[in-house]
Amino acid sequence: MNRLFFGDTRDLFKFDLVRHIMKAFPDLKSFTFVPMLTEEESASKKKKTATKDLGLAQKKGRAGTHNRELMVDMGRLQEIDDDYEYFHGIQSYFRKENIIVDVLHKDTFSHEHRVNYFNRMFEKFPANSLIFLDPDTGLEVKNPTQKHLLFDEVKKVYNLMDNQSVLMIYQHLPRVTREGYIGKRCRELAAVTHSRPETITDNEIVF
Repeated sequence: MNRLFFGDTRDLFKFDLVRHIMKAFPDLKSFTFVPMLTEEESASKKKKTATKDLGLAQKKGRAGTHNRELMVDMGRLQEIDDDYEYFHGIQSYFRKENIIVDVLHKDTFSHEHRVNYFNRMFEKFPANSLIFLDPDTGLEVKNPTQKHLLFDEVKKVYNLMDNQSVLMIYQHLPRVTREGYIGKRCRELAAVTHSRPETITDNEIVF
């Protein structure tokens, strides 16, 4: 994830989806959030984005906009510049939903230190949990950066999970044929996890 997009429509979709999964599978004991928070881009690289316009998203019936309480909370999070305040806001929302949430590694994620980042996660590995890995862009590409989650990392996380846990991964959709791209990513995930991934998308991002 990236600080530029705190509280935007993608946050709205992802956290509403987390709520639905936790309510649908009551045997899950907790939600484990691994934010993979990247450095904010320089001012020259900032782009005006409609993803912050929650009112427009509501008019279009975008994912999560029916969740009024979360909509209000996302609006508040858009005003936050401090990482810890943001994570506190996320934890507060899920506490109101009676969902136990653990945010692992609130510090900044970098490509150079990714091994240490995940090793610390492995030291405090959750059980019976919805584990959400939230890279800035998504899964590994030919020349990965801090914006990507490596397949080797997915494999290590999945292999440590117990049978009651669920793995959820964020993926931004590039401007290519959606079905073909999602199918390709699912095959890659299936190869490293030996499982059958399920997906949900709003045609901009997919989990």
